[in-house]
This record gives sequence, structure tokens and C-alpha cells, in this order.
Amino acid sequence: MNELNKLRRSFVKLAHAGGPLSFYDAVVLAVDDETFTCDVLLDEAEVYGVRLRAVLSDSKSIDVLPVRGALVVIGKLADDDYIVIACDQIAMYRITTGSTMLRVDPGGVLVSKDGETLGKILNDLVRGVLSIAAPKDVPAIAGLIERINNFLL
Repeated sequence: MNELNKLRRSFVKLAHAGGPLSFYDAVVLAVDDETFTCDVLLDEAEVYGVRLRAVLSDSKSIDVLPVRGALVVIGKLADDDYIVIACDQIAMYRITTGSTMLRVDPGGVLVSKDGETLGKILNDLVRGVLSIAAPKDVPAIAGLIERINNFLL
């Protein structure tokens, strides 16, 4: 048997060693926003500690927290290791890269970098404009602060 056939057979054997990856529909019972895991109901059985992050590490990249009662699709990675692939309702979505972070939740949107937030920068800008604006423009400009604060955290 030539080397290419040996390599091919080894690859096929390795690929099938763990069995096929399986996906299941489930319902979220509880969410832990510290460990980024959730408990789900899968075919009338509770499964605990289902991963919400793809990689088990302290690094952050993309975090999604489903709401309790959300319908989810989970993938089985190993005997007792599952991961949420998709969900129909989320409580929070966060992307972190280096010191830059974007978070979306029911309270609004937070964009931050190195301790600064987009909301604070925009509020400071509006206050600066108010300090030099003509009196007739003040109510419209002041109204921007409330609009910014309703949208951004």
C-alpha cells in the first residue's frame, strides 16, 4: 500500500473515531453569565453546563447570552460536552478585541475603548456645543443628550 493510501485511511479512521457531530433542539432553563454556560432541556432531560463560548479560556471574543426559555440549537462535542450553536432570543451580545468592546443588550449599545465610551464622548461634544450655542438652539441641542443616553450606555 502506498503512502497516500495509508494517509487517507488514517484520516478517515480518525475522522470517524468520535462519531458524527450531532445537533439538537433544546430550551434554555438557566444562564450563568460568569462561566458563560447554560442549562438546557433536551428531549425531556436536563443538560447542565452547556458552553456559550466556543473555546474554554479567559479570553473574550464573541459572547452571546440567551434568555431563559430561548430555543437553542446545541452541538454535541463529546460525551458530556455541548455547545450552543444558535438561539432565537438573546439577552446580551458582546464582541471584544483587545481593549475595544461592543455590547448590545436591552438597555442599549455600549461601545468602549481604553476606558472611554462613545456615549460619554458624544455627551461631552453636545455639552461643548451648548456652551457656545446661541440661546435659540439650546433646547434642540440639549435634547440630543437624552436621545444619546436612550440609545447608548
